[in-house]
Amino acid sequence: MDETHSDNQQSHINESSQQVTSTTTTISMTEAAPRLSAALDNAGEVPSFADQLYEKITSVIGGNNSNQFFCMSLPGMQIDKNLYSYDIENNQPKPPLVEANESKLVNRLFDACTMTGSDNGRHLQTQYKSALDMLTPQLNGKLFDAKSKLRKVLMTPYPYNFGDGLTTGFTLQQVFYRLYSEYVDAKQAWAKVQLEKKAELDAKYPGETKETNRSKQNDYLDWYETTAESQLLKVQEKLGKVLNVFSPGDMEIITGILDSGAGREIAEARQTLANVQKLNPDGGYVYPVTLYPENWFNLLDTSFTPIDLLESPAALAQQLSVLLVQRSNLSMTIDSFLNILPDPAMLKDLKDKQDAAKKELTTAQEAVTKVYSAITNDTLKLVVDIVGRSNDKDKSKALAGTTSRILNVDPEVAGKVITALTDNASKCMQAQDELILAAQNATESAMKYFEAKNLTQYKSMLLPLQTQLKRTEDDIAAVRQQISLASVMQQASKPIDGSDVTPNAVPNGFTQVLIESTMASVSQKSSSASSASESSYRSSFFFGGYSSSRSHRESIDSRESETRNVKIQIGMSIAKVSIGREWFNPGVFLLTKDMYNTSSKKIAPNQKGKPFQETRFNAMNDCVFPCFPVAFIIARDVTIKFSSDQAMSSSFAQSVEDHSSSGGGFFIFGGSSSSSSSSASSNSRATSSANSVTVRFTSPQILGYYLEATPADESMTLSEVRNANGDYISILDFIKNFQSMLDDYNKTYNRETLQMYIPRNESSE
Repeated sequence: MDETHSDNQQSHINESSQQVTSTTTTISMTEAAPRLSAALDNAGEVPSFADQLYEKITSVIGGNNSNQFFCMSLPGMQIDKNLYSYDIENNQPKPPLVEANESKLVNRLFDACTMTGSDNGRHLQTQYKSALDMLTPQLNGKLFDAKSKLRKVLMTPYPYNFGDGLTTGFTLQQVFYRLYSEYVDAKQAWAKVQLEKKAELDAKYPGETKETNRSKQNDYLDWYETTAESQLLKVQEKLGKVLNVFSPGDMEIITGILDSGAGREIAEARQTLANVQKLNPDGGYVYPVTLYPENWFNLLDTSFTPIDLLESPAALAQQLSVLLVQRSNLSMTIDSFLNILPDPAMLKDLKDKQDAAKKELTTAQEAVTKVYSAITNDTLKLVVDIVGRSNDKDKSKALAGTTSRILNVDPEVAGKVITALTDNASKCMQAQDELILAAQNATESAMKYFEAKNLTQYKSMLLPLQTQLKRTEDDIAAVRQQISLASVMQQASKPIDGSDVTPNAVPNGFTQVLIESTMASVSQKSSSASSASESSYRSSFFFGGYSSSRSHRESIDSRESETRNVKIQIGMSIAKVSIGREWFNPGVFLLTKDMYNTSSKKIAPNQKGKPFQETRFNAMNDCVFPCFPVAFIIARDVTIKFSSDQAMSSSFAQSVEDHSSSGGGFFIFGGSSSSSSSSASSNSRATSSANSVTVRFTSPQILGYYLEATPADESMTLSEVRNANGDYISILDFIKNFQSMLDDYNKTYNRETLQMYIPRNESSE
């Protein structure tokens, strides 16, 4: 990315989790035609599409860190920009809500595998704390002996004359630091004198001109030449007294030795973790993170235009069908409600228009029945609406594909139905519009009547129905406009080289990826270690791990032989976002060889150097803290195209479009969680032609996380004995030895003092 970070920030980012280059790159991942055709001759040789996707994504991101692997989500997780954005350009502090959302996003943990259905419900901070609590440091006996001897030297009595006669009762350490403190005070006094002189000269020569600066320098130099020597001699005198007792450099060496030893890192890590946590209203804790680039949420946009997201007329017709049924139900409810009006004359116009609309619809049905008798009343209304509202000159040609999908008949039969409706469809629509206007007028008259008669209860019951009917009419008008535009766009020529899946623009920091395969690969089970194996092939994988319609799944599975040659093309832009956690120090686990484990479980297995395959993954998943996320992959502007040399199966196209309009996903790309049939609530849009179906995802998605393997746990349990090395002592031995050292010192130097505090009965003994 373009963003630059300080050295301190970069030090917390793992080498292999760095951002992809900001240079826009296009990488085409297309199987060579001979190789793919050969694979189709033998289904067993066709690689799993899930494996192909995994390989393409990891090859684009790159990196050769042997301690990391990519865990791909099945399906991906949609991500909402509004949950993470704030005004970073104007240095706005990160809001607590954004901080909490980022913490939840990246501090989740996953089972060790290459493909997974979801996280495992654990959190990084919890497992990290558990791992820290399991460890206690081993104590090096030789180092302890060395420290004990150094402490004895420092605590040795050292009589000294500070100028008021020989004084006893001091130790070497006390004498040294008292003299060293006097030396530091002398240096501070000399520095203070210099600062005061400079302030005096600044007041004497105000301003920053060349002349005043030269005068200040000359006066300061004269003063320094006459004053500095005596002041420096005082400082040297103090330093000489220190050196006569002990060298400051040697004391620093001793202090460094006393401060050394493994194990302190554990306590510091626990303390840091406790200090950073912030209580959240949901009962948990927030552990702040920094994501790189820091304006990463600006990546969560789309370059799709409204034309790109326009669905096919057939898919829009399904939405229109639902809306027409909703309008019909509302109209019947309102019609029944209006019968409460005492004056039938108020409803006469409405009844007349209802009869006229019914008559025109009956005429249309009689005309259609002559060429196609299996049409239902609701389907007839839908077809009449589409044909009657169309402005195409040759309706039988322009609307044949859409009508054949609606009726599930051949385009030839659909053309005959359209021809049969040519003369009557417009009259039906005119009668329908007049009926709607009459219904609105009748409703308004009823509202005025209820208000005049002070029938507020009736008014409050009718008002929601009126509002809902108006909203439905607006939705119907919007879908009709989309159908009209989609019909025109569908007749336009489409590229046949797959360039229509290429994103319109590749943003800075993203890499463009094009993938091509066939439906035959979807039927192959993934060979990768997976916690979602049943979702990595067949219809379950095709529908993004879930389809609300059994008929959709059966349509894909039952027609496997027909669809295996269908080509799949995927285009998208992907980027890598790195995770920084200042409070997290996994390096502490590199020291486990010098620690004891208070649990029977291991923190991480000793599998370094082995490939990330099932054997290693199984060993990792049996441990407390085997791996953790260091980065995640964002995909945006995702387009999936299914195409064939022959006409696309209508059931296949309908399954794809229906699944998309209800918010369903495909392969690893997740749709919305909504089960509504309205595409307004869906994050995917599908459009089809005679030979292809194209799905576009409007929301960015997280395709998976890069996980870092925790360093191997080489600690020993407290019950084990380190036979190979006798340098280590237990905590009990440490306490005994330290107490023995104190007792020996007190017996040697503090016998008389301690005797004063011994009870008489003990002293007499």
